[in-house]
Amino acid sequence: MQRAPRLAGKVAIVTGASRGLGQHCAMMYAAEGAKVVVVGRNAKENPMRLPGTVFQTAEAIEEFTGGQALAIVCDVTDEAAVESMVDQVLDRWGRIDVLLNNAAYVMPEGEGVAGIPLRLFDQMLQVNVLAAFHVIRAVLPAMQAKRFGNIINVSGRSRTRGSPLEATKAAMETLTIGLADELKVDGVAVNSLRPFGFVDTPGVLLNSEVKPSDLTPAYSYLDAAVLLAMQTADTYTGNVKTDAEIIRELSDAATLQRYAEINPPAWSASLQPAGAR
Repeated sequence: MQRAPRLAGKVAIVTGASRGLGQHCAMMYAAEGAKVVVVGRNAKENPMRLPGTVFQTAEAIEEFTGGQALAIVCDVTDEAAVESMVDQVLDRWGRIDVLLNNAAYVMPEGEGVAGIPLRLFDQMLQVNVLAAFHVIRAVLPAMQAKRFGNIINVSGRSRTRGSPLEATKAAMETLTIGLADELKVDGVAVNSLRPFGFVDTPGVLLNSEVKPSDLTPAYSYLDAAVLLAMQTADTYTGNVKTDAEIIRELSDAATLQRYAEINPPAWSASLQPAGAR
C-alpha cells in the first residue's frame, strides 16, 4: 500500500534553496505533498560560484515530483525584501505552515578565530543569525493568525571547536529554544536541525579537508527535516537535535535501522550512551 504524503496541504518556505541541502529539502517537501516556496539570491548562474538558481530548483520540483513550487529571488539579509517575499506567498497560497531557515554563509577555508576579517564575521552574523530572524518575524503573523506553524532552524555539525561559524549557529540554537517557549501558546513549533556529519553536497565537496570517508548520505537528514515539519507545538518543540537523534525520537525502529545501515558507523554510535561507545 502506498504511503500518503506526509506534508500534504502544507505550504513550506525553504531559504537558501538554490542548491545543496536547501534544494534537496525543497524537493523532498514537494515529494511529500507540500507546496514549496523556493527562496534564494540566485536568479541566474554565476560561473564563479556553485551552480544552481531558485528557478532551476522550482523547475526540478515540478518535473521530478509533480509538485507545486514558487520561486522567489530574495536576499534574506534585506528586511524589506523578506517582507515582500512573505506577501507574495500569502497572495499565492494564503498561508504559511512551515519555514525551513536553511540559508547560511560559511567563511572560506582556513580562516580561524583570530585571523578572520571582521567583514567576513559580520557577513556570517548577517546571514546566519539576523537574516533568519528577519524571516521568522515576517512569517509569524500568518502562523499566529491560524494558531499553527512550524519553524526549523538549520544549525551546524557540532559545537566542539568554537569557530566563528559555530558561534553564529549557537546563537540561532539559543534563539530556537527561547522562541519555542515564547510561541508554544500560539501553536508554533520551533526546533533546530543539526546535520550529523558532512552531508554529500557540492559545497562540502569543495572542502579539501573533507575525505570521501567523512561523507554522510543526505537521506536521513532529509527524512529528519520532514519529520520536524510534521510536528506541532504540542508534540515536539524547543529541541536542538541531529538528524540521527530526530530519526530515533520521531520515527520507528525499522527506519532507524535502515539509516544505521546506510550511514557511517559513527552515525549510530552517536546515539549510544557515552560509556557504551
